[in-house]
Amino acid sequence: MKGRMLFSWLSLVAAYGCARPPAVPPPPTAVRTVAVFPPNNRTGDLLLIAGASFYEKYVARTDRVTVPDVLASEARRQLARRGFTVVPPALLDAMTGDHAPAAAQDAAAGAARNKLDAAVLYIEIRRWEVDVPVHPTFVIASVAVTLIDPDGRVLWTLDHPSRPVATPGVVNLGDAYTIAAQRLMEEMLSALRPERPAP
Repeated sequence: MKGRMLFSWLSLVAAYGCARPPAVPPPPTAVRTVAVFPPNNRTGDLLLIAGASFYEKYVARTDRVTVPDVLASEARRQLARRGFTVVPPALLDAMTGDHAPAAAQDAAAGAARNKLDAAVLYIEIRRWEVDVPVHPTFVIASVAVTLIDPDGRVLWTLDHPSRPVATPGVVNLGDAYTIAAQRLMEEMLSALRPERPAP
C-alpha cells in the first residue's frame, strides 16, 4: 500500500515537472513606470524566510523577511533590468503602511488616491508549500500577477497555477523559499518590456 502511494506521489511530481509553463499573454505596450505594491499573501501562513527564531529576533537582531518581501523585491529587480522605471519601495510603504491591497482594483485605487503616475503591479500568493522542510527539492506555488493602471483598467495579467518550482541543492526552507520566489518572478515577468519613447 505504501509503495503504491509513493509511486502515485512520484508520478504526480514527475507530471508536474514535465508540464510546460502556460503560454504568456502578450504584454502591454504603453507602460514605462511601474509601482510594485506589497504582495497579497492569501495562504494563511506568514511564509517566513528569516527573522522568525528567538536567536534571530533577540540576539542577532535579524530583520524579518518573508516570501512576499522577496517576490516584491525580485519583481522590482526584474522590471528595472528590463528597462522600466520602478517606483521606490519607500514611497509605496509610505502610501500603504506596508499593508498589501486585497485585490488589484484596491491597488489601482490606492495609486489613484495618491496621484501615482504609474502602472501598478499587483501580486497575489494563493499557494506556497514546500515538499519537505529539510533539503527541499521544490515549492508548489500558485501566484497571479496583474498590471493595472490607476483608472482600474487591467493592462496585463498572468497566472502561475499550482505546480512545482524547482529548488535544487538547497538545505533549508528559507533558501528554498527565496530561490523559488526569484525564479517565479523571473519567469512570470519575462515578457514585459517598457514602452519605447517616440523618436
